[in-house]
Amino acid sequence: MRVVRLILILILSFLLLGLCGLLYIRFRGAGQPGPQAQPTPVPMVQVVVTTQDIARGQRITEEMVTTVEVPAAIEGQILDPKDAIGKLAARDLPKGIFLTQGDLAETPAELARTGSLASLNIPPGYVAISIPITRIGSVAYGIRPGDQVGVLVTLAFIDLDPEFQTKLPNQSALLQQQVQEGIPTSPVYQVVPGQGTIGRVVGQDYPLYAVPSEPQRPRLITQMIISDAQVLYLGTFPLTQPEVRKPSAEEEGEPQAQPPAQQPIPPGGQAPTPETPPDVVTLIVKPQDALVLKYLMDRKVYFTLVLRSANDTQPLTTEPVTLNYLLEQYNIVIPGKQQADLEPRIDEIVPPDVPPALEEIQQ
Repeated sequence: MRVVRLILILILSFLLLGLCGLLYIRFRGAGQPGPQAQPTPVPMVQVVVTTQDIARGQRITEEMVTTVEVPAAIEGQILDPKDAIGKLAARDLPKGIFLTQGDLAETPAELARTGSLASLNIPPGYVAISIPITRIGSVAYGIRPGDQVGVLVTLAFIDLDPEFQTKLPNQSALLQQQVQEGIPTSPVYQVVPGQGTIGRVVGQDYPLYAVPSEPQRPRLITQMIISDAQVLYLGTFPLTQPEVRKPSAEEEGEPQAQPPAQQPIPPGGQAPTPETPPDVVTLIVKPQDALVLKYLMDRKVYFTLVLRSANDTQPLTTEPVTLNYLLEQYNIVIPGKQQADLEPRIDEIVPPDVPPALEEIQQ
């Protein structure tokens, strides 16, 4: 009897252990996450971005662009660097932006629709300004775009009355007391102008009153105010930009037709109309120099341009030229008063008369 009870206890113990094992396995499996679904991969697209700042009008090279992967591209984005290399930047492109079709231009004529072509030739930090010129003041119209020139000016200084801010000498006038019926009406006075200019008393024994014999002579000084201006354009810019048409594939293979040779003018024929000489030149200068040119133009100062060598990039230093400078530097002596002179009298230096050439006489 005791043996049977022991066997039953063992059997119940094994069953209980088995039940506990089943329960452990079940609850342990329920606590672990089941197999998860894999996310669907998002397709990536390569787009073109800039690797550096690109100025408007600059031609894009291979080093200026690269590609990055993005989930999706918007309409108009450049996907292949080959579509951007060799083209012109239609605007200033900062580093790291996505390139689009609107950022590129095929030709300078197409680029002109977004601004002037002249602005593409102005370096950063500089401006362009136009000044009037003449044949003598423009190296006989010998300057051309790209030349480096200096700007000379001559200034005429005069003396002013500090209070009136008018040219000296002052005009004299009298203060005359008004009289009514022979009786002065004090303290009412009237100014009587037209008494001449204010001079000075000269002499002691027999004092005289000296007045100027002519208006005040200005004192002249000449200086090079700008030494490194660059010529942007000579004359008036065209108001319209000619269209540049890209040749087709068939046209590129065909030889270009040569322009007809210029035929000599037949005897008695009409000569071509001469070009109108330019009366204005546009210079590239620093902003402060542009203000100086504007001020001098408003003061009616005459400009003279000097043409510099194409290989000369060194800054120029000049000294202002006055009458005293000429006398000292070139050893010019002021002639003294003489008891005799040459005939005929010369009051103005004029070029001598040159007889006509032999060819002109024969014609």
